Amino acid sequence: MGEPFKSCNVMLDHVFVDGIIYWRNVGWDEEGLWSHNIISFDLKREKFDEVSLPERLTHSQGFLVLAKVNESLRLLEYYNEGEIWVCGVWTKKDGVNKHFTKIYTVKVEGKSMFNSVLGWKSVLGFRNNGEVLLVMEDDNDKGYAVEVYKPSSGHINAVGINGKYDGFSVRSYTETLLLLHESNSIIN
Repeated sequence: MGEPFKSCNVMLDHVFVDGIIYWRNVGWDEEGLWSHNIISFDLKREKFDEVSLPERLTHSQGFLVLAKVNESLRLLEYYNEGEIWVCGVWTKKDGVNKHFTKIYTVKVEGKSMFNSVLGWKSVLGFRNNGEVLLVMEDDNDKGYAVEVYKPSSGHINAVGINGKYDGFSVRSYTETLLLLHESNSIIN
């Protein structure tokens, strides 16, 4: 039997990828520094584990958010770059022990990806083609609009959906059929 798992302060948001549940964990490390890490639980092995993060993410002064895109775990790092907040997108593929790699930064000229006063974050989710769904303040400051960010060009396009910030939500799903009387039998 392995060593006992230490106590942790997991956040409510979680991501489920390939039979593993991931949670963000925040707190103070042994040296008294603010620290981020990710805790995982493998449903098949019934085992908790800790996912290693690059040093930049472990002690980031920004905000981290977990996401799932095309069966891969993503980590969104909201951080201040000069006058505005941007969102670094990191990815991890193929299992618990792989490392995160930064793939791009969501940066829209003149617009912040995070509002530290209100606590809202701009990234709603991701399309299968890699485009990023954003909720942004409209140019007249009268509300919010859903826009699509294209990482390859850095351009954004409005999709014609407007409303209040807290009125937007994006969730992904996978159609499955779980056979109740047979263990380990999920039909996709």
